Amino acid sequence: MASAGVAFEIHDQDFKDLINRVGHSIKDMTPVMEAFAEYMVVQTDDRFKNEEAPDGSGWEKLATITLASKARRKKMDKILQQDGYLRLVHPASDKDSAGVYSDRVYSAIHNYGGQAGPNRSVTIPKREFLGFNEDDIKEFQETGKDWIIMGERP
Repeated sequence: MASAGVAFEIHDQDFKDLINRVGHSIKDMTPVMEAFAEYMVVQTDDRFKNEEAPDGSGWEKLATITLASKARRKKMDKILQQDGYLRLVHPASDKDSAGVYSDRVYSAIHNYGGQAGPNRSVTIPKREFLGFNEDDIKEFQETGKDWIIMGERP
């Protein structure tokens, strides 16, 4: 029995070059990850300026007792910014992932909320500052697309 088949050959050098470039770009996503991590540092700083979570919701206001304590110690009344250390996030990226992190041991309790203090007697409200929203994901997709398809370094 005879069989039929189809063979394709590409004679367009520009297309071949594109395929080679895409293959190389996918192998090393480090430039995309580094660019996105830097983007997230800026986004996180904006969240502190606006006192809002990645989804745009405002952080819970400071308790009256906290405001009074800050006033006595002549500290700024901005949320999560008593000494400014929590706001200093760092880019975290490698060839496989990207984002930001805080090196402060107390960052998780402020980001996620929960019980803290002696005998876990203090409730810390969730004031999320680390995380992604839809715009962040779109930025990542566009940066990745530009790198993979166009060969443009972010």
